[in-house]
Amino acid sequence: MPTTHYRDADLFYRLSGEPENPAMLLLHGGFGSAEDFAAILPELQQHFFVVETDARGHGRSTRGTAELTYAQLAEDAHHIVQVTGLREYHIFGFSDGGTAAYRLAAEDTRVLSVVTVGASWSGVRDASVREMFENLSPALFRERMADRVASYERLNPRPHLETLVDDLRHRWLDTAETGYLNEHVSAIKVPVLAARGENDFLFSLQELAELREHLPEAHLMNVPFASHEAISEQTGIIWAAMKTMYGL
Repeated sequence: MPTTHYRDADLFYRLSGEPENPAMLLLHGGFGSAEDFAAILPELQQHFFVVETDARGHGRSTRGTAELTYAQLAEDAHHIVQVTGLREYHIFGFSDGGTAAYRLAAEDTRVLSVVTVGASWSGVRDASVREMFENLSPALFRERMADRVASYERLNPRPHLETLVDDLRHRWLDTAETGYLNEHVSAIKVPVLAARGENDFLFSLQELAELREHLPEAHLMNVPFASHEAISEQTGIIWAAMKTMYGL
């Protein structure tokens, strides 16, 4: 199991596909792991040199002592890029991974394109979602996301659900510069495909549409018959759009 030590954490990563193919970095969602991409991974491996990673404190990566902000998530991903020696790469980010992908694309000139699913760029707007985040607890996670809790406790070398819940609450409600890009998302100069499930209560259709005000060339997709987990619920639709984007 390859890992790299960075800022007091052991970060898991995994390589697959042909090294001669264009590189694609996968960034998963909050309280997830590289397994978030399991449904679409076989398709990606046929066309890309795939770099998977588990975010700090998630999956098979330890937490270390750094705060789990979006800025840190992007910094850790940049470290993985350095370790794997990528000269240029595409990014595919789901949920929190997509939010970090925007930040990375705005900062790293090696990024060639960005695909996101269910990824906020401007933070929590809905009062009910904010209240839900404020009231997050380990008990709530165990009740509503039992499968993800079981996966986390099975994969992580040092699982501590209470700490992770606190970390996620802080990340999702972060209004500082370490959080969402907001209008600075306009610094992205590469092709962007941003998608959401039509029933995603975490990332609204309005926020998706407003991305065009800052990235007028971005491709936007409202995926039918899908919620926040559109990446696994409507994999075929997501992949069809990606094939068109990359001319596959």
